[in-house]
Amino acid sequence: MSDQSAVPEGASSSGTVPAHATPIDGATAASAPVVTDGAETPAEPPLPKPATWTVKAPTAPWCPPAHREAILGVLAPAVAARFTVRCDRTVGADGALRDDAARGDGVHAQAGDWSVTGASRRGRRHAHVGEWNEDAYVAHLGATRGVLVVADGAGSASWSRLGSAVAVDVIVQALIDAPALNADAMNEALANAVDVLTRAATAMDVAPRLLRTTILAAAWEPSAIGHRLVTTQVGDGSLVLAHTDGRIHRPAAGDGGEWSGEVHCFLPDPETMTRARAATVEHDVPDLAALLLVTDGIDDAFYPFAKHAPAILGQLLHGATAPLTGLAAQATAPALLASSAPEATLHQWLGFEKRGENDDRTLAVALHRTASHAIAPWAPSASA
Repeated sequence: MSDQSAVPEGASSSGTVPAHATPIDGATAASAPVVTDGAETPAEPPLPKPATWTVKAPTAPWCPPAHREAILGVLAPAVAARFTVRCDRTVGADGALRDDAARGDGVHAQAGDWSVTGASRRGRRHAHVGEWNEDAYVAHLGATRGVLVVADGAGSASWSRLGSAVAVDVIVQALIDAPALNADAMNEALANAVDVLTRAATAMDVAPRLLRTTILAAAWEPSAIGHRLVTTQVGDGSLVLAHTDGRIHRPAAGDGGEWSGEVHCFLPDPETMTRARAATVEHDVPDLAALLLVTDGIDDAFYPFAKHAPAILGQLLHGATAPLTGLAAQATAPALLASSAPEATLHQWLGFEKRGENDDRTLAVALHRTASHAIAPWAPSASA
């Protein structure tokens, strides 16, 4: 970089800058008035200082005791057990709030030809003010059926972190228990979540809108031609599937408005099921290689997501050796399945930096044994 105190070419030694001259980097030269034809014009304001982010632990409980009892009272036993684990992990043995729970977590499972990994990381915006992560997810892998569910609580809803957690737990249990995997089973799972959230709001004595959350859900199992897959979406975020020939398919577009973060419908809004039924798709896929679900903390950072999904999958499958295109910083990381702790590796991956992107981030991925051959490694020379 050139010395900013130097006089630009064509300027007088007095510091007056001709109209055609441009101060280097728009920096200190802009602090002096500019004279054009003898008239002085106001100086441009100095550039803003870079944002300074702090990391604070929440001071309020993730789920207050009264709300916990109210919610548990409307949950089926298996769902109540999942929600209880979520509550318990936010408080240490001494009763103090656990900062590591605020930062995020991860899970990994492997069975047969499939692995599932999920992780969530609190965004810098919530960390700066000491608030909880509002995202939630479940990554489940049974003997034959897998389920991924990801949710992003609405930022304007004071109890959205509870709504997102309840919703994913209700939906995943319904899909695990469904006797057949089809569109009806998916829609019934979401209808059940809407009903439970509505009853939970009543028990908590709050308006249902205070539990609002988005939903992305996928469930799959072996079929005669490969895999039967059912997907749906309410709200923003992205869900994509990858084929063994490397093609990326996005079954439904996110429900976003003109502005980033603008969503028209959340669970448990009255129009939820109309949106869900329109977005629910049954797939018979002979060449399913991977499934990837992300909340808008990642979707917005890699817009349009379907274009960037191969690069993201390439890093997850083969390791991150250089920052993805457009990122300000990204730590190196090993291949997900080569790591001794894939969930921790994914949580680390979620720590990338991109200017202006400070929301909570959640990613759930399912990888078939063919995925490493279907998805190429990403390198800085590759288009993203």
